[in-house]
Amino acid sequence: MGNGELFVSPDTINRIFIISLYLPIVLISFWRLIPDLSQSAKRLATAMLAAQVLVILWSMEWEPSSNFERWLQVLTGEYNIPATLASIQLALVGCAALLTARIVKARHIYQRLYNIGVGLAFLFLALDEYHKIHERMPNWGAYYFPLGAVVVLATTVLAIYSPRRARKWQVCLLAGLAISGAGGIGFELMPTVCDSIGPFRLNKCLLFSTIEEALEFVGVWLALVAVLGQFSVSAPGSSPLVQRTLYAAPILWVFLLLLISFVPVLEIRLLARQASVRFQSGVNLHGYTIETSREVSRVRLYASSKQGNGIRLGYSIHLVDQVSGISVARSDEWEDRRNGIWLFGPEYAPIYGQMIEVEIPPQTPVNRAYWVILSLWRKNGGDYARRMVLDSDLELLSETQVLLDELVIPTEADNLPTVPLAEFENGFILEAADLPVRAQSGETLSISFAWRSNAEGREDHAQFLHLGLEEAGPWFVHDQQPLGPRLPARLWYSGLADSETWRVPLPADLAPGQYSVFTGIYRARDQERVPASNAEGARFVDGRVPLGRLTVE
Repeated sequence: MGNGELFVSPDTINRIFIISLYLPIVLISFWRLIPDLSQSAKRLATAMLAAQVLVILWSMEWEPSSNFERWLQVLTGEYNIPATLASIQLALVGCAALLTARIVKARHIYQRLYNIGVGLAFLFLALDEYHKIHERMPNWGAYYFPLGAVVVLATTVLAIYSPRRARKWQVCLLAGLAISGAGGIGFELMPTVCDSIGPFRLNKCLLFSTIEEALEFVGVWLALVAVLGQFSVSAPGSSPLVQRTLYAAPILWVFLLLLISFVPVLEIRLLARQASVRFQSGVNLHGYTIETSREVSRVRLYASSKQGNGIRLGYSIHLVDQVSGISVARSDEWEDRRNGIWLFGPEYAPIYGQMIEVEIPPQTPVNRAYWVILSLWRKNGGDYARRMVLDSDLELLSETQVLLDELVIPTEADNLPTVPLAEFENGFILEAADLPVRAQSGETLSISFAWRSNAEGREDHAQFLHLGLEEAGPWFVHDQQPLGPRLPARLWYSGLADSETWRVPLPADLAPGQYSVFTGIYRARDQERVPASNAEGARFVDGRVPLGRLTVE
């Protein structure tokens, strides 16, 4: 203490707040609420309260000896013991509400529908508490806030029309929702305090995340007491089967979380492209999926890593222009261990799904070939160091960059009726060719081709340009990709419409005269020409499409 200031640690403030929060709530509950519960409900409510108090004490008072223990016990962690307990408690509220709906003897159907709605809402929140579903949803508040408002409104209406003796359970549920909401919304928005609180000077910054979690814990516990109270009123002498179902709910929920943790393994087998990539930090890539539209490219990775290896790790996805090598869009995400059960120890490495969305800027050029590049990085201080790739069955662009795929950003086809110059057997259509009348030997011939496609390209093709003297002289031959390296034919898509202007250097010794000009395409893998026909269906000889005559001077 100095200059009239009292120095205090944030841990002390957290302890004082949690004791001040729990003590009156627990005393009032055991005075006015718990005695009216059935014996089975009373045991369950007491057990859940004891479990969360022990978890909070363990989190705040136990000094961890490793990073794994620190992660395992921290209240604000994900996929650890506090997060699992929070999910179990929410699921228990949902199960108790559904059991109440099943056994309630109500004269009005709305009471049963109310309990079903509350049960389903809390089961969804339990799943979200563990797997953070809302973090995958853009503007998730637009869905969650109305859901909470509907539950509050329905509970309020039910309280108004309920007998006075039963009304306290609705009031208890509303109080629990209010306290939990204050933690989940109010304290989450509180800024970090690093200076002082009133007369108290802090020796380090105060984070409100611990207080937030404690509010959510005790708020959901009050909701559990409220639902168990309605259960006790509806079934004062419930059967042993119903009681066993209530007791088994936490175990069944943990079993469900375990099952969900194996979903990525099934997705790899059924939906994903399988891969085997091993990074320096002990992260292994097992598979991935890619979905691309004009606005966004969604990459879902299926990876595994040990608990201790995941600290400060992140993924980057880049869309890189194949011609220029410039990254046109990127997204960086911290390692996201959803769908992973991590309670089996620091050496356990479950497979988890990692979603990365790359927003494609509106000005990004269309009909160009882009690589989808993956890299892994770890934050160390202020640096973000890329991790080396140790083994990979995928192509590498560098020792830290894995080539996942290549894609093209399509345009919308105009679908205008045309008379094509040539239709090829593989679905490619040469709409038109702009051939000049004259050219100079030794200079550059400029010729434009307009292409369409009614099929997926799937493999590379080359286009040839043949110039032959009409007096049976020598032929001049030039081959290149139809739309150049910016869009190889393997990336052509159904609905493609594009054009390319070729700049063909003519030899200085090219004999003057009139040349017949032909074009066509052939497969790169076997050099076989693709058969072509005109608009009337007549086949061109040897797949050679006549373009006209060119006078070389």
